[in-house]
Amino acid sequence: MIDFDQETWIYLGIITLVIIYFLWSSNRNKRNRKARKNRNFRIRYMERKKKSEKKNMTKQI
Repeated sequence: MIDFDQETWIYLGIITLVIIYFLWSSNRNKRNRKARKNRNFRIRYMERKKKSEKKNMTKQI
């Protein structure tokens, strides 16, 4: 194994933790972005559905 001193191992550990955090954070942001997109789509869909039902109700009357 490579023989590093204690300070170098600490720096490598900190760098590793930072990289892991950024990877985790980007995956979490991607999931949240996708969920927000789906939620917005459902909201728009329900609004269009209500408008079309409203039009159909007025046509029947």
